[in-house]
Amino acid sequence: MSAKRFYEIFPGFLTWSAILFPLVLSSFAPKPVVIFILLFDLYWVYKSLIMGIHLITGYNKMKQQVKIDWSVKLKTLAKKSVNLDKIYHVIILPTYKETLETLEPSIESITSADNSAGKMIFILATEKRDQENARKIAKILRKKYQKYFWKFIITEHPVIRGEVKAKGANVTWAGRKLSLFLRSQHVSNENVIVTTADADTRFHKKFFDCLTYNFITNPNRHRRSFQPIPIYANNIWHAAVFARILAFGSSFWQIIESTRPWRLINFSTHSVSLKALEEMDYWDTGVVNEDSRQFWRAYYKFDGDHQVVPLFFPVFMDAVYAKSFKLTVKNQYLQRLRWAYGIEHSPYIWQNTFKKNKIPFWDKFVRLFRFMENNFSWATASIFIAILGWIPLVLNPGFGSTVLAFNVRFYSSYLLSLAWIGLLVSAIISMKLLPPRPQGMHKLKWLEMFAQWVFIPIVAILFSSIPAIDAQTRLMLGKYLGFRVTDKEVVR
Repeated sequence: MSAKRFYEIFPGFLTWSAILFPLVLSSFAPKPVVIFILLFDLYWVYKSLIMGIHLITGYNKMKQQVKIDWSVKLKTLAKKSVNLDKIYHVIILPTYKETLETLEPSIESITSADNSAGKMIFILATEKRDQENARKIAKILRKKYQKYFWKFIITEHPVIRGEVKAKGANVTWAGRKLSLFLRSQHVSNENVIVTTADADTRFHKKFFDCLTYNFITNPNRHRRSFQPIPIYANNIWHAAVFARILAFGSSFWQIIESTRPWRLINFSTHSVSLKALEEMDYWDTGVVNEDSRQFWRAYYKFDGDHQVVPLFFPVFMDAVYAKSFKLTVKNQYLQRLRWAYGIEHSPYIWQNTFKKNKIPFWDKFVRLFRFMENNFSWATASIFIAILGWIPLVLNPGFGSTVLAFNVRFYSSYLLSLAWIGLLVSAIISMKLLPPRPQGMHKLKWLEMFAQWVFIPIVAILFSSIPAIDAQTRLMLGKYLGFRVTDKEVVR
């Protein structure tokens, strides 16, 4: 067995062992299982309360960042002999079978945003395998929006042997075309900020000024990437209950991680200098999840001298929403499966951890541990909390009458009731992140939005644990996952 296959198998083996071992042990030795349950519940309550504190902190910081007049801060820099005109913003919007209804609001958010710096370049990164649809849409978008940009570029990524048909390959093709163009214009790659976004990403009006300020004032800007916070709320009022919970949950996780920058990893929309991109040979063309892989590539390429800078600034995206409930369930599951397939980085991270000797031992192994722990918890935590506690009682009925079993049930219930404090925090902040209620929608809809959080134990198992187990099992068995664009109906 090769080392690569071992590291592909290991996460799934670990997860399945953790799930199956208590089942086997409960029938003849239930005591270790219930003690583990109690300890795990204690750990999870602690983790929930800590995350609740970080969520409040991150949300408040995001509110403060949005209130800042970044154009004034940039003018102050300009008075200190900083030449803002030399800065170029590049926005790459990859598209595959996307509609005008999805793309236009995203482009309009860019054209209406403040940009106190230099020139702005827009790249619509299309796929040759979607040639007929893409060329038709690109023609319409160029005619309507090219006047707002210094350059409006359309790229068409061909099918290339050895590449995964995914976003990373598409934006890499676009990035290379960008470099050729800018060299012909004698533009230094050190002054170019490249932002990659999803097709449904809508930028806050102040986003680019905030990004410019953070880029210019960071002395190590070419070893940093800049991460806004994705808020999945564009169509949140129309989404199904489970889709809303998962949308807010994803946003909350990014808010929480932004308060812990030593843990933060690129996700979805992010920005980096063209100089760094060229040194890294752009994005990875052989993986499904190019955003998180980009962090690891930079971290190892620059011998640990790479960090993600949290902007605490929102970009707005769509929750999963389809024409029918059944299709919404399918799309939501497949989206979570694709995200959980970030476990595909396991061989890359393990092998580079042992290979990169210039990175401090403690730093690289702590990052490896966090990666493994995050994916393990993703797959198992919801199941441990909701189901595992009942297994010894079901498989060993006589154990249920013991003092230990009674005490474990009592203390577990007490501990998990404390975890609802963190859930209450999530419910309150979700209400604050809601966009204006659509005209014609009943006023009491907000009650449903608040009460929906009682379903999180079920939603977490169905759309977090199971997709994560699915992803790890696929990798373990060598049944590799391809990229699939999540269908999202546009609500006008």
